[in-house]
Formats: sequence, structure tokens, C-alpha cells
Amino acid sequence: MKHSLTRRVLALLLCAASLLGLSLPAQAETDSYVENILQSIVLPKVMGAGTFTFEGVTFCSLYLPEYVLERYADSSFAVYPGETDARVGQIKRILNSDKSSDLYFLENELVTYTQIRPEVIDFFDDHLATLFETVYLFFGLEGKEPCLDELTCYLIDLLKDVSKSKDNLANRPEIIADYRDMLHDIEAVYKYKLTKSGTQGTIARSGETDNMYYFAQTDPDWAATPFEYEHNGDTIKDRGCGCACASMVISTYHKVEITPRWMCTFAIQDNWPVSYGLPDEYFPGIVDKYYSSLETERYGTVVHTPKLLYKSDLDMQTLADQIGNLGYMAIIHVVRGAFTSQEHYMVLADYKQIDGTGYFLVADPYILPSRYSSLDQLKQTGTGNDGLIYATADVLYRDCKSLLLFAQDRNDFPLFCRAEQPLTFAAFGG
Repeated sequence: MKHSLTRRVLALLLCAASLLGLSLPAQAETDSYVENILQSIVLPKVMGAGTFTFEGVTFCSLYLPEYVLERYADSSFAVYPGETDARVGQIKRILNSDKSSDLYFLENELVTYTQIRPEVIDFFDDHLATLFETVYLFFGLEGKEPCLDELTCYLIDLLKDVSKSKDNLANRPEIIADYRDMLHDIEAVYKYKLTKSGTQGTIARSGETDNMYYFAQTDPDWAATPFEYEHNGDTIKDRGCGCACASMVISTYHKVEITPRWMCTFAIQDNWPVSYGLPDEYFPGIVDKYYSSLETERYGTVVHTPKLLYKSDLDMQTLADQIGNLGYMAIIHVVRGAFTSQEHYMVLADYKQIDGTGYFLVADPYILPSRYSSLDQLKQTGTGNDGLIYATADVLYRDCKSLLLFAQDRNDFPLFCRAEQPLTFAAFGG
């Protein structure tokens, strides 16, 4: 259809030219002449093939005309991972996915909430570098070193145009669906790369990552959020350890940042709070009602209902194997002891041998390391995050009241293609 319309337009131009007495090629030559124009205008040379294979899965490409590379061959600037630059913040704002923020553009989580906090918004973090690598892959630029230059800005503008133009294409739902599928493929490959490289998770205010999704109830972003029981005036900082732990675990399985604010909102909405915070039954309840799947069409992650185990049911050696080798996670409910002066929830995120002794990696949502006792059975991680600490099986079992076991591999991430054909961004003015 495009060729037919273009041929008619060119024919009219050729006819007009002949009426003006301009010199034109003979008819046989005219057809070849028209064809050459069609090839140069309608079908410019593009980078890459129509598909590419990543981790054994075939994905559809985004076509990028070669003339774009010529246009941006010599960039006037380049910002690299580890550097800080205001232009990085501009790109993060464009790609931010936090719907509660006025910076929101895209539905897909290409830049997370913790990446746009004021302390790090201009910092070129590891996640952004991985995202750029993924975008290059879809545009046939595999091997390009991740950096923020004029070409990368051009590509990001194309992604932004998908979101901005949806309202203008309300009568073309099939086009919107095609581009939404492509964006979801980009997001899925990006999250897969983060997971397999061990760089997944939240970004700390220092710009570093703990290679896990970590949320503290003491974080000033939500510490003062009301989380009351019988109008006692408490906040997430006071009683929100369960909310923070649920955020850490469910975010890990879905590879999407789900902050304690959301967990607090649903806990209050469904009347879960009790005198010490949240009951054990809250965790399977929140999974079953809200988070067993998260927009399943997005990339197919699921969270299975956790199993509630009491102290008498626990075999710490079995638990160490499950968490250390099978990738399981657990939320442990402890009483007064080495970690706290009252009941408290923490996440068991990993297990490893250190100098011949086995330790669980504990993600404690209440950051106040001075309150720890039994330091002979606890070991600092040296990560700079005071909410992470290693603990022996003995001290955890001693203080344990119960445990919620998530019996699935935290590093498992499905990878499959949604887009049905290679795409260009012509429909969005790209």
C-alpha cells in the first residue's frame, strides 16, 4: 500500500516535471528511477536484522535507520557509568515509572523509585547502564558501550514518544498493543539481565546497590506514614517491620519495586494491624489477594503463597539448604533477643559459609545496629548497609517464634517474547 501510494505521488511529480519541460529518463528508465527513489526513501538501510536471539529466546528488533548513526557519529557529550550529570537526571525523569510521582511517563519500570530520589537522580548507576545495553540490543547496536550521548538520548526520546502518543492513537489500538508488547520485551530482558548478573534490587542513597531489594521501615520517605493500632499514633517506623519485609520479598520475586507504603495501605485497608504490628497470617493474605501475580501479561512472574512454620517445625539445616542453594526466601518472626527488644520481622535473604561458619544473610528493616546483642553470633556484612547482618542458625532459632517460607527460587525469571513483528517508531513520529 505504501509503495502504491508513493508510486502515484512520484508519477504525478514526474508528470508535472514533464509539463514544465524538465528532462526526464525514458519510460523503461523511469521505472528503475522510481524504484531507486522508493528504496532510498521508503526503505532506508537499517541496523540489525528483523530478530535477534538472547538467552535462547528470539526477540523482534526495533529498526534504526543507518543515517541516524551518521547523524550522531560525533556526539558533543558523553556521560559514563559512575559519573554524575544533570542530563542523567533528565533521562531518568523521562523513563521513570513511579505513578505516584509527577515525574511519571511510562507504564514500564525502566527507571525505579529508588533511582530518582534526590540524592541519586543525577547519578549514572549500574541499573541505568544495564538498561542502555538492553535498549542498544533491541536497536541492533549490541556491543556499544553504555553511555549517555546524543544517540542514546535520541533512542530514549523514541521510547518516550510511545507513552506520549497513546492518546493520539486512541483509534488505533492495534498499534498501541504492538508498541506496548515491545516495551514489555525491553523491560523483561532488562530485568533478566539485572537478575542474572546479580545487580538487581534497589539503589541506595549512596548510589550503590546491595544486589537485593531492600526497604527499611526507618527510611525517611515513609517512616512517618501513619500505621496505627487503636489510634495509638504509631507510624511505619514504629510498627512497620512486616510491611517492609513484605516489600522486600514480593519485590524480589516480581522484580518490581513495591514500597512499604503500598503494603501499609493494603494492611490498613484490610484491617490487618495488631498490637505488635502485623500477624503472621498477613503475609499469605497479602500475596493471595494482591500480589500472587503482578500484571501477569507484563512478564509472567508469580509469587506462591508462603508456608507458615512454627519454631517446632523448623530444621535450620534444611532451611539453610533451601535459602542458600534453592534460592528460597523467608520472613522470620523473632521475639526479644539478639535483634530486638520486642517482636519483630526480618527477611532471610541468603545463606553462606564464612571462615568455616554458616551464616544467614538477614535483612533487618529497622536500621539501628547499636541495638544488636549476641555479637559473637552476628557478623557485619561490610556492605555499608547497616540493615544487613549475618547471623548464625543457632541465634536465629533461639529467638524465632515462627517463619514464613517462600518456597521458590528468588532468581527465577521467565523470559519470552511478546512482540509479533519487528517495529519502527514511525507511527509515533520517531
